[in-house]
Amino acid sequence: MKKIILLFSSLFSLAFSAQDFRMLTNNKSQLVISHSLKKVDFKYTSLNSKEWINFAKTHSVTSLTKGAPMLPVFNTSLLIPEKGNVKLVVEYDGFHDIPNVNVLPSKGNLKRNVNPDLVPYELGTEYESNQFYPSSLAILSEPFILRTLRGVTVSFSPYQYNPITKTLRVYENLRARIVTASGEKGINEISGSSNSADDLNTFKNLFLNHTAATSKNANEEEGEMLIICPYSYLTQIQPLANWKNQKGIKTTIATNAGTTAASTKNFIQNFYNTNPNLKFVLLVGDHQQIPAYSYGMSGSEPLWSDSFYGQLNGTDYFPEVFVGRFSGTSTEVGIMVNRTLEYEKNPGSGNWMQNAVGIGSNEGAGYGDDGEADYQHLRNIRTKLMNYGFNTVHEFYQGSQGGSDAGGEPTPSMVSNAINTGAGLLNYTGHGDRNLMVTSDFTSSDVQTLTNTGKYPFVVSVACNNGTFTELSGSATTSLGESFLRKQNGGAIAFTGSSILMSWAPPMQTQDEMTEFIIESYPANKKTTLGGLFYNSQVSMLTKYPAEGPEVMQTWIFFGDPSATYRSKISQNITVTHPSTVSIGASSLNISCNTPGAVVAISQNNVFLGKGVVDSNGTLTLNFPMLSSPDALMITATKQNYIPYQAPITVSALSIEEEHIPTGIYPNPAKDFIYIKGIDISKKPVINIYDKVGRLVISNAEMNNEGKINISILEKGNYILEMVISGKQETTKLIVE
Repeated sequence: MKKIILLFSSLFSLAFSAQDFRMLTNNKSQLVISHSLKKVDFKYTSLNSKEWINFAKTHSVTSLTKGAPMLPVFNTSLLIPEKGNVKLVVEYDGFHDIPNVNVLPSKGNLKRNVNPDLVPYELGTEYESNQFYPSSLAILSEPFILRTLRGVTVSFSPYQYNPITKTLRVYENLRARIVTASGEKGINEISGSSNSADDLNTFKNLFLNHTAATSKNANEEEGEMLIICPYSYLTQIQPLANWKNQKGIKTTIATNAGTTAASTKNFIQNFYNTNPNLKFVLLVGDHQQIPAYSYGMSGSEPLWSDSFYGQLNGTDYFPEVFVGRFSGTSTEVGIMVNRTLEYEKNPGSGNWMQNAVGIGSNEGAGYGDDGEADYQHLRNIRTKLMNYGFNTVHEFYQGSQGGSDAGGEPTPSMVSNAINTGAGLLNYTGHGDRNLMVTSDFTSSDVQTLTNTGKYPFVVSVACNNGTFTELSGSATTSLGESFLRKQNGGAIAFTGSSILMSWAPPMQTQDEMTEFIIESYPANKKTTLGGLFYNSQVSMLTKYPAEGPEVMQTWIFFGDPSATYRSKISQNITVTHPSTVSIGASSLNISCNTPGAVVAISQNNVFLGKGVVDSNGTLTLNFPMLSSPDALMITATKQNYIPYQAPITVSALSIEEEHIPTGIYPNPAKDFIYIKGIDISKKPVINIYDKVGRLVISNAEMNNEGKINISILEKGNYILEMVISGKQETTKLIVE
C-alpha cells in the first residue's frame, strides 16, 4: 500500500465532492470497491473572527457527531453472501495534507423542534486531541437482511482533520476490501432461499453490485397482503380485501393476531414464514386496538413504531414488508376503505393528480440534507416534478423566497385551496406538532374544512410529531396524519408522519428519493404503490444515514393502505377482450388488451385465482386452477394511472349436447383406451375428463407418443373430454361402454 504525503498550499481553496464508487472485484469470497473525489471550491463560515471550512455547504452528507469535526461521509451498500463473517480491510494510494485550516464542528443530529441557525457551534473534546479524526477511513455496518437479500453498508471518510496542528488530510483512491469468511458464523445470516429475482429487482438501486444478480423482468411490488383487524371491524374492512383479491393481490384478513405488540409481531412473523410472498401488512384500528411497538425512549419520548412489524429477517431495520395503518373507529375505517376504493377504482376526473404542494420553512441552510434549507429542498423537488410533466407545484414557503412563492407567510386557506382544487402529492418540510404544520399554521381543524372529494393527495410530512397517534399523558388529541385519513368527503389517500421529534436532515433524503421514483428516474426499477414509494425511499435514507437513519425508520408512521397504487397522471381506460362464458373445468383464458403491462386477474367469490401481465403484443394466456364451481368469475385489469376494467364471466355446467365434437378421437364409444389423432403431441396437450355432472374424474391424463390414453378406470356412461393445447380449449362427448 502506497502512502504519499504532499503539501500543496494551492489546494487551500479546494474540497472534493461528488462521490464516485467503482466496483473492482465482485465474487463470493471478497468484494473490492474504490472511492474517488472530485474537486469543488471550499466554502467557509465565520466564527470567532476566523474562517472555518463548512463542508455542509459543499457535500450531501457530513458526520453528525456533536462537537467533532464536521467532515464529509460517503456511503454505499453491497450484496454479500448469505452466510459467513464479514470483515473490512481499508487501502489507499496516498494522501495529501492541507495545513493551517479550521474545520467547523458538527452541531449533531438535530431534531426539527429547533432552528439549526440558533444552535451554537461547540468544540468537543476531539479538538483537544493531537490526532486525526476520524480514526477510521472506512467502517462497515452490521450485515442486514432485506427479504432474501443480505447486505452491508460501507461508510467512507476520505477526510481526516487534526485540530491541534490544523491539518486537513485528504486520501486518494480509497478502497474497501470486504472479505467473507464462509467458515465463520456471521451476523444476520440467511437460512432459507436467498437472492430471489423479485427482490433483486425491487431493491436493485440499493446495491452497488446488483449487476451480479439476475435481471428478471418482474412485477417488483407483486405480493400478498395481510390485514390485521379486530373482529368488530370486519364488516368495514371486507370490501377492501375483496377488491385486493379481485385486482390480483392475494389478501388474508386475520382477526386473531392478539392484542399486544408481541403477539401481533409473532403472528405476522409466522404468516411471513409460511407465505414468503407477503409484501403488505395493513393494521386496522387505533393504538388501543392494535398497539404500536415501542423501541424504548428517545429523550422523554417513546419510540413508537409500526415499521417494526415489517422487519421480519435479521436484527436490522430494513423492511421485509411494507406496513400501513388505518387508525380510527370502525366507522372511520369505513371512510378510509371507501376513499381507497374510490382512489383505485373510480378516481376524480381531470389532471388534479399532476398538481402538487410544497410547504417548507426557511431554516436549515448549510445543515439540511444536501446542505439545503427546507424551501430550497422543496424547490429542487418542484423543478424535477415540473420537468416530469406536473402542471402546478405550489410553493408555500416561510418568508418571501421568490419564484412562485408569494410574499409573506403562507396561510391555512392557501393550503386548503390548493388541496381542494386538486393535488396528488403534498410534501411538508419544516416544524410541526401533533396536529400542526407550523409553516402555514395548517392544523387538524383545517383538515375538517377540506372539500377535495375524489382528489386525494399523498402527504409526506418531514416534521415533528405529525404522526404521534398514541395518547400522551392522557391526551386524546388526534394527530394530523389521522385527521387527514379520517376526514369524510376529503382528506388524503395516505399520510406519513413521525411519532416523535423528527431528525432534521435524514428524512429529507426520503423525500428526494421518492421524487426520483415518481418521475421515473429509474426506468428499470419503478415503484407504483404508495408503500413501495415510501419504504424504498426509506431504504435509501438508511443507506445514506446508517447511524441516524434507524430512528427515522422506526418512528415514521404510514397512515393508509400501502398496497394502493399511486396516481401521477391523467387516468386512461383499459379495454379487454375475453370470453363471456367458460365451462366448469376450464383452467385458462385467452385475453387481448389495449394496454401492455396491465395486470389481469381472475377471482371467484372474491377469492384470488390467478393473474398475469399483458405482453407487448397486447395478449395474455391467463392460467388458474381448474374450475369446479358454477359461480361467476370476475376479471379485473389494472395498471398505474388507468381506471380498472372489471367484468363478470359466466361459468356454465358442461352440456354434452352443446359441445363441439372434434374429429380424431377414436374409438368412440370406447372401453379401455382411446386415441387422439391430428394434434401436435410435442405441444404437450392437457387432457381432462369429466362425468356428466361436471366432476373431474381423470386429470391431465397420460398420453403416449401415439396419442393413446388409458380410460379403463371409467365406468360405463357419458363423459366430457377436455383438451387444452397452445392456450386453446376444446371439449367433446366421450361414451364408455
